[in-house]
Amino acid sequence: MMDGSVGGFGGISSTTPDTAKHGYIGQLYDVVGVSVTGTPDTVNETATSQLTGAAVLDDDTLLALSSSEIAWGTAVYPLASIDGNGLATASAVYATTNATFTGSYQGGSGSGLLTVIDSISDNYGAYAGDGLPDWWQVQYFGQPPNPNAAPTADIDGTGQNNLFKYTAGLDPTNRASVFVLKIANVNGQPTQKDLLFNPVASGRTYTTQFRTNLVSGSWATLGTIGGPTTNINEVTVTDTNAVESQKFYRISISLP
Repeated sequence: MMDGSVGGFGGISSTTPDTAKHGYIGQLYDVVGVSVTGTPDTVNETATSQLTGAAVLDDDTLLALSSSEIAWGTAVYPLASIDGNGLATASAVYATTNATFTGSYQGGSGSGLLTVIDSISDNYGAYAGDGLPDWWQVQYFGQPPNPNAAPTADIDGTGQNNLFKYTAGLDPTNRASVFVLKIANVNGQPTQKDLLFNPVASGRTYTTQFRTNLVSGSWATLGTIGGPTTNINEVTVTDTNAVESQKFYRISISLP
């Protein structure tokens, strides 16, 4: 029985006596949030994911909702759109990117996450599959096509092409952004040489190499070294056995 004394509720509800029930014939609740998910939660670029959700009630239970009952938030990159029935369409991306989406219902709201996968075999411009990440090329050269973004291009004339500048963590559009290696004598140590190089970017591995002839032979890792030491702006490695009549050095830079 719903007692009118609680304010505005009246009438009688009943059930047959041979039916076992738990809880109440009627129950009041407040929506405190929305739990939203995408199926699948990982999608290829330009593919779709069906968004679904449930209302989170104030007694920590869930109330299943149809996707059309949820007010979906405006799609933001890397999502191209979300329709009224919760169908999300991914944008074309230049790197695998996480997408956040939101949904609300009766004052409660929540957010979910989709991962949009960059397809290596896509054809979203001349940048695809050329050995450089599309996101890096778009950052510095804009949307494709742009021949200045090619791995072998050197638009600022530094002698360090785009592939090298990406690997070294440099700006390919800034002539002052270059990798420099210098050789210096060591005071009081005639059989030693200091090798000074900069800049050093995070995530890179720097290996000092040498050879004694630029016409024949190959580069080898320098094994007789002191250091490295750094003053933050520059790294110094010392060749402690620089006894050859001529010796050439280089720094090999690699990314995982």
